[in-house]
Amino acid sequence: MSASVGAFCVAAVAAGCVWVLRDGDGYVSVAGADGGRGAMPFWSGRSLAATVTRRAPADRRLVPEPVDLEAFLARWLPGLGRDGLRVGVDWSGMRARGVEVEPHELAGTLVEAGRSPGAATGGRG
Repeated sequence: MSASVGAFCVAAVAAGCVWVLRDGDGYVSVAGADGGRGAMPFWSGRSLAATVTRRAPADRRLVPEPVDLEAFLARWLPGLGRDGLRVGVDWSGMRARGVEVEPHELAGTLVEAGRSPGAATGGRG
């Protein structure tokens, strides 16, 4: 697992939630490059997700929304796996892209991060 995925998991466990972008049509997902598998991006903090919404006029209608970590593990990740989607973690940059991981792999890393010494849940960051 990459360092960025590990950092995402530690921050998400500490916050007790992850953040997803939503607009009037639903949650944001992106098609895979060159016909590959699509992905749904999530962020470990509200401010990270909000940076995407400030990039372009079309993105300004996107709203960061928290997803409780327990619900993310129990419902969202299994659903993404069934839908054949990967998970984008803490995407950034002009094109808002970055690391993608399989839902079941991210679930395992999140569980491990929650077991590590000092792991605690807190507010929504």
